[in-house]
Amino acid sequence: MRRLALIALPLMLAACGDAPVEGGQGVQPEAPTAEQAMAEATLELQGTGIVVPAQAGFEELAVPFGSARAPTEATLGNVLGDVLDESTQPNDCGLTYTAYEGLTLAFRNDAFVGYWAEAPYVPRTSRAAMLADENITVVEDSTVGEEFVIGAPEGPDIAGLFNGTGDDAEVEALWAGENCIAR
Repeated sequence: MRRLALIALPLMLAACGDAPVEGGQGVQPEAPTAEQAMAEATLELQGTGIVVPAQAGFEELAVPFGSARAPTEATLGNVLGDVLDESTQPNDCGLTYTAYEGLTLAFRNDAFVGYWAEAPYVPRTSRAAMLADENITVVEDSTVGEEFVIGAPEGPDIAGLFNGTGDDAEVEALWAGENCIAR
């Protein structure tokens, strides 16, 4: 239903605009189509789910952990594009997934329970800049690499990996919620 609303909104707004005047005077610039607007949309990765912020004339869309799979895929698919891979049979951790370029959504019993993000959905920030923030801590003796946590110890938090140990290392991945990570 929201997908229809996203597509219909620009059309309704365009219908309300002023009519072009002969000779090009007063011609309103074309509003982006719903597909164009959503293709340029951004995401906010949070410790409690994913938010598509208000942009290009669309309202904010929140997809919290616990959301049903079909609406989650429909809402985020508008921004993320084509599905690259998906599973319907649970893996060793009991999770199924839907993978898009740079973002994999995890589901348990058809409920959205976690995500794993890579470029272009991770910040292009150096390790030194990230660790300057007091809300980011390095996980000592992590078995998965140069792991860090964003957020207060009482959670919810977002975990991540740097692609190296030097100050100029960058964020390689972020995740929150349930994921199948071998430790």
